[in-house]
Amino acid sequence: EQTTSAAFPQLVLNQLADLDDYKKAQIDRNVKAAVAKLQNFQRPDGGFSYWPGGSESDDWATSYAGHFLLEAEAKGYTIPAGFKPAWVRYQKAAARDWTSVSGKYKYLAYQQSDLMQAYRLFTLALAGSAEMGAMNRLRERNDLSVEAAWRLAAAYVLAGQPEAARELIRDKGTKLNAYKGFSPTYGSAERDEAMILETLVL
Repeated sequence: EQTTSAAFPQLVLNQLADLDDYKKAQIDRNVKAAVAKLQNFQRPDGGFSYWPGGSESDDWATSYAGHFLLEAEAKGYTIPAGFKPAWVRYQKAAARDWTSVSGKYKYLAYQQSDLMQAYRLFTLALAGSAEMGAMNRLRERNDLSVEAAWRLAAAYVLAGQPEAARELIRDKGTKLNAYKGFSPTYGSAERDEAMILETLVL
């Protein structure tokens, strides 16, 4: 998560500020180093662990690291050989197996299981491998959170179904409820608001 968070913004920094050649070269080195380092986090099952050589793939880390690598590839960076097929297989299997009470830490309020699933589906659509069955099942839930609905809507847009996206968020609004967890590193309502803003830009 730390490796990805440090490098991800640098993919778009040149769109937000005027950079000299030195800064551009520095960013290029940083992104390449992050891409190389993430190879050590991908497990044989295609998922990503939180630590190099970890024994268990983490749902959020897998979507987050995969999202970064897809965006890096779109910017012209070379991603690890074999990363995408294995990662797509993992994501698809996890998407098909998901239920609202899935996950080792389902009792923790900050897990936001529906958002994890929506983010996973978004990354699959971004990779050109949309899992439509799982997307439709999540869409039908009556208790879908605002942040999950917007992320899922973005997946529908990427999958070529903008009307489904508009229908999904028609009455959702953008107001989020604050929430707390046992660990501040798992995010906040502010992070989710930023994710909604990212969706609006798509």
